[in-house]
Amino acid sequence: MIIRVLLAAFSSLVGGFCYLAGLTRLMSGLLIGFGLLTSLFFAVLLIVTPNSDASGFPVYGSNSPLPFFLLALVLLLMIIWLFLARPKPAKQEALSSVHFKYLAAGLLAYLSALFLPAFLWFPSAEKLLSIQTIQLEREVLAGVCLYLAGSSGALFLLFLSTKGGTPYNPDLMRRLVPALMALLHFDKMPALLAYLLIYSPETPVVFPRIAALALAGYIPFTLFLVKISVSFRNQQSS
Repeated sequence: MIIRVLLAAFSSLVGGFCYLAGLTRLMSGLLIGFGLLTSLFFAVLLIVTPNSDASGFPVYGSNSPLPFFLLALVLLLMIIWLFLARPKPAKQEALSSVHFKYLAAGLLAYLSALFLPAFLWFPSAEKLLSIQTIQLEREVLAGVCLYLAGSSGALFLLFLSTKGGTPYNPDLMRRLVPALMALLHFDKMPALLAYLLIYSPETPVVFPRIAALALAGYIPFTLFLVKISVSFRNQQSS
């Protein structure tokens, strides 16, 4: 367990330094590729392990893997778009306190979008015994929609914060913001949420379609990465 935590921390640290070094497009492609592989993993999981405890990820019931395959296809197309899109000049803004306010607000909004819906995703044991499955599914769906809306708004604020720069380093915030996001594991949150929704050790209640919707949180995240990757302030930017 400790080794896994250290590996996750090391990978995020490497990702953060890659963004700071200006390898924006390359690192963005790797992060989006992780979402693509996660989608394929869950799709295969739904095919080969229904109602079986043979793997470490038992899936209860018969569920279609199609939503995960569709999401993987969408992410693949967005990766192609990322590497084929031509750089476009972006309007340069002088770095000011406004950009740091956008950054703080975006980080706070993303954390709020992640933790506040947890009350809907993980009800108490008493509530699980008294609530019907269909009502529980509606609450989980509402929590996922709240997460998607909140995270999309947070990414918009973070994008606004990337527009700040200095005469000596026009791409300062464009490198700093995704580096912070990588260090804070924001790129892994949709995958973590999908895992929690598709496999619960406490109850055999599984919501694979809602989990696919949660994993679709990679789409606004990908749009954010593509947008900052194709914009540049000077000819040395990646």
